[in-house]
Amino acid sequence: MSNIKTIAKPKLSVVLASQNACRSVSECLGEIEKQCQGNVIEIVVVDNSIDGTQDVIARNFPKVKLVRASKDKFIPELWGIGINQSAGDYVAVTTTHFVPSKNWIAEILKKQDTQYDGVGGAIENDDKAGLISWAVYFCRYSRYMLPFAEEDVEDFAADNASYKRDSLEHVKHAMKNGFWEVTVHQEMKKEKMSLLLTPDIVVYHHDSFTFRGFIRQRFWHGRQFGSTRASSIPTSKRAMLGLLSPLIPFIYLYRITRRVFTRQRNIDKYLLSLPLLFLFLVSWALGEFSGYLWKTKE
Repeated sequence: MSNIKTIAKPKLSVVLASQNACRSVSECLGEIEKQCQGNVIEIVVVDNSIDGTQDVIARNFPKVKLVRASKDKFIPELWGIGINQSAGDYVAVTTTHFVPSKNWIAEILKKQDTQYDGVGGAIENDDKAGLISWAVYFCRYSRYMLPFAEEDVEDFAADNASYKRDSLEHVKHAMKNGFWEVTVHQEMKKEKMSLLLTPDIVVYHHDSFTFRGFIRQRFWHGRQFGSTRASSIPTSKRAMLGLLSPLIPFIYLYRITRRVFTRQRNIDKYLLSLPLLFLFLVSWALGEFSGYLWKTKE
């Protein structure tokens, strides 16, 4: 009789990008591990931190698959590495700066057992967050602030998302430079795949960036977005988008303001963090403008 133990293929892979999350990683992974009981779940963390996060993971979470990446990688690139090294039938994506709600995995599995190829969820902010964290939150996640109704969508944040593995494999060509969700979702929609945004799957954002770190990240993510967009449009349209780039901060600010006041939550935090938020939006606009000048690398 063979002594070889058969390792069950995971039903769900939780892929976490990790950048300097020493203060939140233990709460994040601890909550996910608590929810893995009774389910075949693998946890893959791709980390390029310089603050000791890797040591915390290695010491306290030996069951986690820890992949070490070079420090020049962006979060979408870390996600891409993790997705390629995971094996579950479904893939959930987030970062170690988020702490999932207590029913996070159960709700993901419930929603994945439907016709949807990808499912995005709500993102709330830590009540104890400072102004920089609130500015980051409004800049990136105001669209996903509760309350909102469940609906079919064209896009959602990969910071709280899950997908069928087969669906991702079908658009694998869109992930050659990492898991940039806007690009991946565009390809999924071209393939007539369906995306759902639901308030039932919730994560809580904890301090994720310094002011300097996030303003730099906004510039480079904006540049990636602009250069990817520029690679598939005529030169005349690139020039027009470049000329319109100064309007980007004001357009985004209008959308964020409308959401916050419509949902009637966190208005005081929004007003206090507004100057920082505007600087983050300007940084994105500068990056997007520069992206129209240089096409994305292949």
